[in-house]
Amino acid sequence: MKVRWMESSLRLRITPGELAALQAGQAITERALFPSGWSVALQPGAESVLHSNTPGALTLTLSADELAELAQPQTEGVYVTAEHYKFFVEKDFPCAHPRPKEAQESTATFAPPSGFAERHKTLCS
Repeated sequence: MKVRWMESSLRLRITPGELAALQAGQAITERALFPSGWSVALQPGAESVLHSNTPGALTLTLSADELAELAQPQTEGVYVTAEHYKFFVEKDFPCAHPRPKEAQESTATFAPPSGFAERHKTLCS
């Protein structure tokens, strides 16, 4: 899972295997091993909510409806506002523009839906 923190939002990009784990009822977690550490977990649940019961740890719960929407082939992501904070769960697609060899990643990605490259050719990050 790729994580992008912003002041008022959190963006998660998941792989096909991580989507399959969520569909199977499993949580997925990403951890950074900085001195103080932090982690973010994404799990399926009854409603889409944000939990932060431990310093440096967030848990995002994605509702069954949001998870079903995310599983649709043409859906690129789901976008949730919870507790005055936005979180985005997006499928990780191949970058829509050429990247240097050193920036290539070796994670599995989803096949882009039709029109993806045209919509994202300058937005890949």
